Amino acid sequence: MAQIEMVIDSVRQSPVNHQWVVVLKEKLAERYLPVWIGSPQAEVIKRELTEVRPFKTFADDPISKDIKRIGSKIKSVKLDKLEGNKFSAELVLTDEGNSCEISCPLAKALAIAVRARVPIFPDEIILDRAAISVPA
Repeated sequence: MAQIEMVIDSVRQSPVNHQWVVVLKEKLAERYLPVWIGSPQAEVIKRELTEVRPFKTFADDPISKDIKRIGSKIKSVKLDKLEGNKFSAELVLTDEGNSCEISCPLAKALAIAVRARVPIFPDEIILDRAAISVPA
């Protein structure tokens, strides 16, 4: 199965219910995947996208510290499940040619992807179920 890379297109707040959504866009097509997140996570992702650095840096993040401590690097973020309206995410780590995947809260995984400048790959089944295509 081919991996389809997505990038963060925008972080928006719904005018109806005031909830935050990260809009992922397929890198090579006009297909979008809306992902609802909380306000604190939206703030972190917005800061990372605009390169306005918060008081705490990427290295201060506990997950990032642990990854660095074990000598691994973040290779990508994978959206691997959609149950109801809730996505699950995994960080794909690499260490001297070996790789592994660890579960991570979705919003934190997206923030880490922005900070580490790594690609985001949703499972194709998720795209088939939840993506929105915009005709050219």
